[in-house]
Amino acid sequence: MIEKIETIRKIQDNGIIAVIRNIPEDKISDLAEALISSGINTLEITVEGENGFSMIEFLSKKYKDQVLIGAGTVIDSASAQLAISKGANYILSPNFNPEVVKTTLRYGKVVVPGVMTPTEMMNAMECGADMVKIFPASVLGVKFIKDVKGPFPQIPIIPTGGIDVNNVGDFIKAGVEAVGVGGTLINKEAIQRSDFDSIKETASQFISEIKKARGMSL
Repeated sequence: MIEKIETIRKIQDNGIIAVIRNIPEDKISDLAEALISSGINTLEITVEGENGFSMIEFLSKKYKDQVLIGAGTVIDSASAQLAISKGANYILSPNFNPEVVKTTLRYGKVVVPGVMTPTEMMNAMECGADMVKIFPASVLGVKFIKDVKGPFPQIPIIPTGGIDVNNVGDFIKAGVEAVGVGGTLINKEAIQRSDFDSIKETASQFISEIKKARGMSL
């Protein structure tokens, strides 16, 4: 239980989860270093690609307790169990599958299912979810989050999809625990040419906007 509380606290403190999807395995170490050096130490490796599980294992062994490594796009309990066995600290899904929630809880890890409606949000929490992932955030928007926070102030929310440097502050001010950011942070063209400095710069901008929205000193 203490481990779960610490995982949730670290996600909340960092305010951003870097969503790493279909990145060449030989680039993952440099990408992780770029993100971590910029202040992002909560990483999500999606597992729909062929190397997702091996990259979770590599990063988990390399950084141990220094960085939170999560598994994303987990849509079945077998994938959740495998990801946890490879070292994942938390499990995220694009949808709400009760079996994924139950499996993750069985192994004492943090689980964040994807939801889109108030009913799904409440069902996920009643099933034992630690937080919910509002997906796609680009469709639902900041106003939706503000509105559902009215009747559901107790539900911890992580919006994902369509969040960039220009709107991340609005989502943070709406009361979310953190945001999930993929393509607007993990620029695949930059990765292909090994331009990790540009990724560092973008990551730093995200961190700066999050701190500003939280009223923290830069």
